Amino acid sequence: MSPEESLDEPVIGDENNPTPDEILEELRSAARKAINIARKEAQQKEEQLWARYHELTKGRRQER
Repeated sequence: MSPEESLDEPVIGDENNPTPDEILEELRSAARKAINIARKEAQQKEEQLWARYHELTKGRRQER
């Protein structure tokens, strides 16, 4: 490596001109992150709904 080359420069492709494969990998990575976030939020919402359901059905059982 010459003194002019920086260690911060990308090893593959060019930051200003990424290859199609690099763009595709970035898109896939972003999609995986979005899916994980959506799954966590959906799981939290499901837990909230089940808790609410149990609260409501508990009240009905006590009325009987």
